[in-house]
Amino acid sequence: MRMKNAFLSAALAALLLPHLALWADEAPAHTDIPGVQAIDLTRLLAPPPAEDSQQGKDELQQVLDLQAKRTDAEAAACVADQEYSVFRFTDVVGPAFDAAVLPKTAAYFSAAVDAAKATVDASKGHWDRRRPFLVDSRVQPCDKPSKSASYPSGHATAGTVMAILLADLVPEKQAAIYARGWLFAQHRVMGGVHFPSDIAAGRIAGTVVAQAILADPGMQAMARQARAELRSALKLDGNQAP
Repeated sequence: MRMKNAFLSAALAALLLPHLALWADEAPAHTDIPGVQAIDLTRLLAPPPAEDSQQGKDELQQVLDLQAKRTDAEAAACVADQEYSVFRFTDVVGPAFDAAVLPKTAAYFSAAVDAAKATVDASKGHWDRRRPFLVDSRVQPCDKPSKSASYPSGHATAGTVMAILLADLVPEKQAAIYARGWLFAQHRVMGGVHFPSDIAAGRIAGTVVAQAILADPGMQAMARQARAELRSALKLDGNQAP
């Protein structure tokens, strides 16, 4: 009887272990979000302007003009916004928007940002656009820059995703959140590491990725937990679920 019970216990454990592993790892990977995995930016985005085209030259001049006007405070903000984190939005959401006390919110946005980055990384090599500072030595980035391809901007994509998802959780602050997401992306041009069209493409990509995330059942479950946690921390009435 003991042997039979031990056998049944082992069999039950074998059946349950895969499910327990899923419960332990709440944040789905990029490949676990079918709608995101199916996104092919090479089919959705127009190619970037050629370096020797008039638009390409105009964009380079825009980068140089922003650099000439850039203050020390703006340069510091460009460096700070290199961090892929929704908690860069604390300045518009409020001091209670703190990763240390919002684990479910942090997990939700970490999964979302990972999905955004993976989607962009899969497309950059298709166009292989050079960064502004590689096109013209007059461009001086604020900090040690990435030398990965420039188009589309991963930061603009992630910033757009974060803004859309965060505004979905806290619609009362929608306008300020969207403005902060725009600035998060714009800092990449001001910082000398992206062209304006990289940012525009990233905003399109981010909107598409965010829509896929919002439609995914697994991410919806994480969003419900994040919404309740975040709105409680911000002392906002009601759950404001869509």
